[in-house]
Amino acid sequence: MQSFAPPLQSAFSWKALGISVLRRYHRSVLNRALNRTGQDAIANGPPGWVRVRTIQRRLWFTAVTCAAIAIAIVCRFHPSKSRSDDKTISTAEDEVYEAVVRDMVTPPHGQPSTSQLVFDDTVLTDLTTEADTTEASKQNSCKERVRKRLPLQSNTPEFDSLADKIYRVLTRGYGYDDGLLRPDTVQDFIVKSCSEGHLSRTFHTDLARTFVDRDSVAFESVLSQKSASKDFRQTFAGASGMISMSRVGFDSSLHEAIVSTEFTCGLLCGESRRYVLRKTRGRWVVVQNLVVGIS
Repeated sequence: MQSFAPPLQSAFSWKALGISVLRRYHRSVLNRALNRTGQDAIANGPPGWVRVRTIQRRLWFTAVTCAAIAIAIVCRFHPSKSRSDDKTISTAEDEVYEAVVRDMVTPPHGQPSTSQLVFDDTVLTDLTTEADTTEASKQNSCKERVRKRLPLQSNTPEFDSLADKIYRVLTRGYGYDDGLLRPDTVQDFIVKSCSEGHLSRTFHTDLARTFVDRDSVAFESVLSQKSASKDFRQTFAGASGMISMSRVGFDSSLHEAIVSTEFTCGLLCGESRRYVLRKTRGRWVVVQNLVVGIS
């Protein structure tokens, strides 16, 4: 028995080693075959594999597109409640004044008919001096007058579903048509129309300009009533009249604006206008110029 033990143990060891090598070889071959098969399937796979990959990509693209549209609609129709800082608003107001003045003095074809611009130093306001009334009462009366005088309240489109809003955003670039205004723009304009103060002097004009106190000058027909006033025509020979502007009402994103103007050229000579502007490609563009009064 002792003479046969070593051969049996040796034979068993070689058999175990052979089985282990064979297993390792088959495993590596199988892995290489699987890898090669997977690469071939990806590069030159059957139509089913390609369709699956295409559907996955299309679903991903559709989901991203829908998310982008939803974010755009939310940002457009539900703007942030926080208003821009005073400096940003002041800059936007100057840009609006510049666009309005250019529209007022520049004819569609040709050069301006005036060589000098004269502005009223104070802003147009609907506040009136009423005796025995509180400040709150004055503000409420002023806002009511603005609402009644200017047709600014019907600002919801007839078709205003989610699908309609998506269509307007994709086809026009903004949520309302030219004749309609955002509610926050209207509300800000009403508040601004009931405020007092001095007109900005930092906006740009293509012509020379002067800012004067309205009560310091008068036209020929009213000089007798204001003996201390200077004659407007003699003082500003190059100007055709005096321009007055209100403060600008903005929407919360500073992309839509309303401003009122008056042009006075005599006792019974002048007109009042309301301008609506929208910011397009970084520039303010007049989209509505409405005459609201003529004298």
